[in-house]
Amino acid sequence: MTTKGDDRRRYARIARQDRIQIKEFTLPERGRYQPATIRDLSGGGLQIETSQFFAEGALLKVEMNFTGWQRYTSGFLKHFGEAATRPLVVLARVIRCQTEVPGERYEVALQFDGIDESQRAALVRFIRHVLETQR
Repeated sequence: MTTKGDDRRRYARIARQDRIQIKEFTLPERGRYQPATIRDLSGGGLQIETSQFFAEGALLKVEMNFTGWQRYTSGFLKHFGEAATRPLVVLARVIRCQTEVPGERYEVALQFDGIDESQRAALVRFIRHVLETQR
């Protein structure tokens, strides 16, 4: 049985606890990255925990460097040098920002707004692999 929320999901979702870097996206780029923690991840976005409030609609630059996603990219060179450890860098739009501890911790739902489709495909394959190994 599926719930209404499950019907809306286009991509499978996995729980994670990876540390990532985020910052509000501007041109020209300015500001510093700050740490955040992924709570869950899908091919369409992610949910994070962070110490900063972000307004709904804000565009964030997200740098994720979790182990293993690079194996699912296309191309021969993915196993060598920098390509084997490069982070996934995307732009993501704030869909929701909820206060967990006022002034200290926020739960932020992000939808990918700028992601290379080949990287999205690699991320989807990575998530599928994680789900298969959890069975």
